[in-house]
Amino acid sequence: MEATALARRAMAAVEGKRREEWLGLFAEECQVEDPVGHLPTIHGKAALTQFWDQAIASTSSVEFEITRQWDAGEEAMLLATVSIVGANGVQVSYDGTFNYALDETGRIASLRAFWDFPAVVAAFSA
Repeated sequence: MEATALARRAMAAVEGKRREEWLGLFAEECQVEDPVGHLPTIHGKAALTQFWDQAIASTSSVEFEITRQWDAGEEAMLLATVSIVGANGVQVSYDGTFNYALDETGRIASLRAFWDFPAVVAAFSA
């Protein structure tokens, strides 16, 4: 599967709150930086499961509007507007870039997400 197709599948699983499908797309020894530079890197499936349970599961909804994408063999970069509704009903939208890299088995080895973490936290806190 090409990298952009797998990246879109991962985003669709988040939108659909399909935890097991999303986790199944990642390699056992995956690394996730979401967002890069603001939170510790997630290493491995156990930590990724905790990330889902704490960050993604706590939202009412997440939607990705992909505005551009680039496929480079085993990597893909997607530019998207992300719209989140928190459990408290607060709605926040932000732009981000999402870099997915696949391993030799075709699973996601790495995800690096770049977005304005301080602004999003402030918006949810307002």
